[in-house]
Amino acid sequence: MRLPLALPALMLVVLGLVLAGCGDDGDSGGYGGGGETTATAPEEGGAAETEGEAAQQGANAPAPSGDAVRAGKVEIVEFAYEPDPVTIEAGGKVTWINRDSAPHTATADDGSFDTGTLEEGKLGSESFKDAGSYPYFCEIHPDMRGTVEVVEPG
Repeated sequence: MRLPLALPALMLVVLGLVLAGCGDDGDSGGYGGGGETTATAPEEGGAAETEGEAAQQGANAPAPSGDAVRAGKVEIVEFAYEPDPVTIEAGGKVTWINRDSAPHTATADDGSFDTGTLEEGKLGSESFKDAGSYPYFCEIHPDMRGTVEVVEPG
């Protein structure tokens, strides 16, 4: 029996939605507070990377207000966070995907969140409840810096 081509893509979308719903235990401050999620990211250019499916998964899709995204995606490429800064609405989530062969982290300057070590192809996420600016860096490569900008829903 041969499976339709759309079935594997649908399975990736469902997996993305499940992962997006994980991570926030509801009793933390302005960030996810232990809501770390680590998984394997799809290969670059893979089925889950198409524009339509990314929007279905909520990655960098406009929030209902249209001002910021509800869920942001940051790729770690060539020892840099892209995009930087990433802007999301309060209550939203940022997912970091390591596309480098070297391991990296996304660790808050004040220690309020940490994805842990992300090996190549792995991802980690964090939820942010309160508006504000959250600078972060890579513990392994301290010259790598980024910022999460969290804005109130418009």
